[in-house]
Amino acid sequence: MNVVFERLSEEHRFAVIDILNHYVSNTTAAYRAEKVGYGHFDDYLNDEGILLFYAIKADDEVVGFCSLEYFKNIGNFRKTGDVMYFIKPEFTGKGIGGKALARLEKDAIENGMDRIVVDIADDNAGSIRFHERHGFTEYGRLKKCWNKLGKGLGIVFMEKELGRDKE
Repeated sequence: MNVVFERLSEEHRFAVIDILNHYVSNTTAAYRAEKVGYGHFDDYLNDEGILLFYAIKADDEVVGFCSLEYFKNIGNFRKTGDVMYFIKPEFTGKGIGGKALARLEKDAIENGMDRIVVDIADDNAGSIRFHERHGFTEYGRLKKCWNKLGKGLGIVFMEKELGRDKE
């Protein structure tokens, strides 16, 4: 399977929002309670806090998307990146998430970052295991801080040092 990363552009609008809305409607991986309209895509294109945003294609089909943004959109936090990725369910477990993470790690280092972070719903054991396998460690939890799909949920915060100068 040939996997490529394309900078987000108008041609990806419908596929990206459809993937996001699948996770909004069916899982706790996306925190939103309600689906978003296709106009939400403009937020991705125009958000100054998002450093890089990619559509992920496998054999010319958009199968996911990923982004690297500053942990906080404040200058003091420029060495820490926040990563996010969603892959179509039928394409998970095929190494695409690992390739997306590797791409974002490379981009983070090239942009002077020395660590990346993720936040994950505490019931998403698969995502937590994925991140542990890829060198992330837990640095905190918020317990029962939100509700979705009739469940009280928490958030797991994980980080990965990227091997640059550690202060």
